[in-house]
Amino acid sequence: MSELPELFLTCPKGIEGLLAAEVVQLGGTALGETVGGIRVAYDQRIAYRLCLWSRLANRVLLVLNNATGTDDEALYSSVQAVDWAEHIAPSGTLAVDFTGRSDAIRDSRFGALRVKDAIVDQFRDAGLERPDVAKAQPDVRVNVRLHRGHLRIAIDLSGESLHRRGYREQGALAPLKENMAAAVLLRADWPGIAARGGALLDPMCGSGTLLIEGAMMAMNIAPQLLRKVWGFDGWQSHVPALWRDELEKARDIRAQAALRTWPEIRGWDASGKMSAQARSNIERALLHGKISVSRRELAQ
Repeated sequence: MSELPELFLTCPKGIEGLLAAEVVQLGGTALGETVGGIRVAYDQRIAYRLCLWSRLANRVLLVLNNATGTDDEALYSSVQAVDWAEHIAPSGTLAVDFTGRSDAIRDSRFGALRVKDAIVDQFRDAGLERPDVAKAQPDVRVNVRLHRGHLRIAIDLSGESLHRRGYREQGALAPLKENMAAAVLLRADWPGIAARGGALLDPMCGSGTLLIEGAMMAMNIAPQLLRKVWGFDGWQSHVPALWRDELEKARDIRAQAALRTWPEIRGWDASGKMSAQARSNIERALLHGKISVSRRELAQ
């Protein structure tokens, strides 16, 4: 078992370097990159900050054990090596996300079942009430990955994927995920362009994802301020005062942004339905009056 926990941030393939740079910008320490994610030194305040501020990550995982093994017994013992009473209340609820396979573990449902058994057996053997399984909004979501004989056992602090910001109810026919939109904007140096007085124009804006992400990025608005439920809400080691401090700082920055001069941000779409949906998403993102969207053919 690792001497200290660490964070693992998952992301779409190809933007790991951007995510590592973002982590450093937010005050964290990136320890290394792999396909689809990066390792980050654990600090609870930084973990909260990454949940609130990361524009690129999908999930913020608190890694509790890195182990080796390919069969269900190795999986069971690796999960039991964690003191789960530090993370889940005896009367609490949990869900298990299991990915990966081996010659011995061919079904993710079987892997998830063995993880669950290892956790509840630990509580039962200690004479404690066993946690229940809850698929919807559990107190703690356990995330286990088996890949090439390596087991990563973690808690998902983010809960629902961070690309879901809360401002988009329905996407376009081929929606661009919010964190991928943020990656496109960073590759194009939109923050630098905005700082130099440039504009963001999207002639095929669809549901407005690029425009909304661009506005929040240019004005340094935390992308997760609309989120109400987090993966750490029912976590036994959650420190509400620390979280509230990070949240209040982000809200203060958002309030200051409203008083500053915003860059020009405009979008058009040939579909009246799509442009209306973009305006609705802009309203939900609390950016009314900051982004202009109308129906217009590309040729115009």
